[in-house]
Amino acid sequence: MSITSNDLYRDEVAELIANFVVNVSENLGELTERSVKSALIDSIAVSVAAMRHPAAQAARRHAYRFPIAGAGCLIWGTDKRVSPDLAALANGVLLRCHDYNDFFVGGRNSGHPSDMVAGVIAAAEWANAPGDKLLVAVAIGYEVVAAVFDAFSTAPGGWDYTNLTAIGATCAIAKLLGLTADQTREALAMTVIPHLASYEIESGDLNKRGDLTMWKRFNGSDAVKNSLQACLLASVDVEGAVRPFIGKFGFIKKLANKDDPIPVLRERLDPSIPLSRITETFMKRWPVGSVAQSAIQAALQARSQIADLSLIKQVRVYAEEGAYDHLVKIRQDPWNPISRETADHSLPYIVAAAVLDGYIQVSSFSPEVVLDPARQHFLTEKVTVTPAPELGTIAGGKHKRAAAGYLSRIEIELNDGTVVHGEAQPFPGHPKNPFSDEDLDSKLRENVEPVAGAVKTAKLAKLLRSVEKISSVTELTSLLIFETDIDKALEIE
Repeated sequence: MSITSNDLYRDEVAELIANFVVNVSENLGELTERSVKSALIDSIAVSVAAMRHPAAQAARRHAYRFPIAGAGCLIWGTDKRVSPDLAALANGVLLRCHDYNDFFVGGRNSGHPSDMVAGVIAAAEWANAPGDKLLVAVAIGYEVVAAVFDAFSTAPGGWDYTNLTAIGATCAIAKLLGLTADQTREALAMTVIPHLASYEIESGDLNKRGDLTMWKRFNGSDAVKNSLQACLLASVDVEGAVRPFIGKFGFIKKLANKDDPIPVLRERLDPSIPLSRITETFMKRWPVGSVAQSAIQAALQARSQIADLSLIKQVRVYAEEGAYDHLVKIRQDPWNPISRETADHSLPYIVAAAVLDGYIQVSSFSPEVVLDPARQHFLTEKVTVTPAPELGTIAGGKHKRAAAGYLSRIEIELNDGTVVHGEAQPFPGHPKNPFSDEDLDSKLRENVEPVAGAVKTAKLAKLLRSVEKISSVTELTSLLIFETDIDKALEIE
């Protein structure tokens, strides 16, 4: 078959994605619209909770150096404004500080689609877009993330999931800015070729403080910042690589994937099908990784049956193999955490905190709480963790474990021999146990009220529930200006 001159300048993947963005219906069904609002509420709750995290403070210190008066985009929590790309970076860091935002498990990859939310809001603020356009953009972004998580795997090449999230973010922002299909294609080219993030960020190596690298908190927002920059460049007719996905040194080659992604993308990104994939997103009720959520639920259930915690003889955790591997086996010393991040990546500590306190919050992992001698003694002397293949196996695959809910169960034995149980069940926020409005409101209040106060939190909740009615996204961001000194120096967490 001969190749025409036009074929030399075609990239079927870029064209397929761009045409979807431009042509898909903007009519959101009731369930999809509710899910988009839920994603916004959840993301704002997570972000406000993290405003005094050292990574967030460092991001703001960088952004403060480049102020813009008037038409810039808000740095959340402050009254300062900067360029949209800097706002995307500084605000986006908040989403990943506490491992508290949503996640999506696709056919070949998984990650956190809400990494895009701060960047999409910055783009909407810069464009003075109305609330209904924000909802559509986020729905499109999630739809594309779901599709590329089904079509691509970042694992063979050693790349991070954020390379795929960035594709969805570019599509969401392109829709908000009203880019044409050709401009969207160029924006995609400027997203996937100049910026490839290595999986080294997830190596688990600790720095001298005993923390995971701070860049883990920046990786998602940096990717989305690049997406926003790509869209802004494309809007003034900057062009990217000719064959960004299918070229001989293109994105697909760099991923080292063997399977052809085009049939999957063509099926998933059919513009005649209504937007819906955001409804499949997992959310987290507690600020730890996804595989610990079921264990927390079981621990709280068992604890509720105990009148006197001093009578506890032993806490036994039985975790599906993936949770055990991720939060016990690969950790350096999970029974002796020394920092926030060694604690919130330790299944023994997470369960001990839930049993001792009756809750898990961001404060559960502050250094003074983690290093409390009584807590350390309880953890080392009374908590055991055992892998439980009957709850899920690594050999059975991530998708089966995820679909079940990354299950764990708990037994608490008392001094008199009584044993109380916490059952292995899908956690709140799992698609089999989705957040109710009350769950979302509780998460928002729990995380926003300490920073913003009850009155502003209530206003924020009301606006987010009816965000489609606002004429400009600036009405939303104006409620993210707080009087609290979020830049006050903290002990490193």
